[in-house]
Amino acid sequence: MYSMFLKASVAVLLLGVFVAHGQESPADQPKKKQETISMSSMAKRIAAALQEGESGTAIAFADAMVRQHRDDPNALRVAADVYLRTGKVESAARFFDRYVKSSPRGLPGLWQRGIALYFIGEYSEAAKQFEEHRKVNPFDVENAAWHFVCVAKAESAEQAKELVLPAPNDSRIPMREVHQMLTTGDTDVVIDRMSQTADGSEDQKEAEFYGNFYLGLYADALGEQKKARKYLALAAEDAPHHYMGDIARVYASRLGK
Repeated sequence: MYSMFLKASVAVLLLGVFVAHGQESPADQPKKKQETISMSSMAKRIAAALQEGESGTAIAFADAMVRQHRDDPNALRVAADVYLRTGKVESAARFFDRYVKSSPRGLPGLWQRGIALYFIGEYSEAAKQFEEHRKVNPFDVENAAWHFVCVAKAESAEQAKELVLPAPNDSRIPMREVHQMLTTGDTDVVIDRMSQTADGSEDQKEAEFYGNFYLGLYADALGEQKKARKYLALAAEDAPHHYMGDIARVYASRLGK
């Protein structure tokens, strides 16, 4: 279920891949608090914790990584991603900015920073980030959708419709319809496309997740908070523990406040 938008986040951990369990728990850490744990080992433990939805564990390891590896760009990037995926959005934005300062050439690829900036209300800066991301990923409807909601919040929904970023050839269901919705306001095309997948199939699960997610984001852009909460709650309900699944949970939680 890795989307084009999500594939870019495979680099989230930069240092490792998802690993089997069997690592020591954070409860074991006080015994070793003076021991420096390698960044790659921490990254693997963070990935495993996120995969299991253990946000507290992931945060604990991210905090430890920052303490031990300080201003290392890789540590800053890993920590920023963990904080964003677990809802610590202010910390996420701060660490993404620190990462960009240390590695400015990484800015165009950093769509995650745009989401963090959106959540903290820095809508104009977030929109600029998504415009930067299109330079390296011009086919991603999700990037266009996030840009849309940022412009809508910073300016107006009408302005957002006039400035929809092109995103051709995104074949994922129902992303073409999501892009159409951004330009026409027709939400039914997304709902209808979601219903055309086979019951119980992986296509259906993915289509319902992304369809509900972006129906919710679009409603939020228009100021229709009841609809936004409804659709984001649906997206978050059974969302996988991957990057955008975690973002759906964070988004739904923030709308519910």
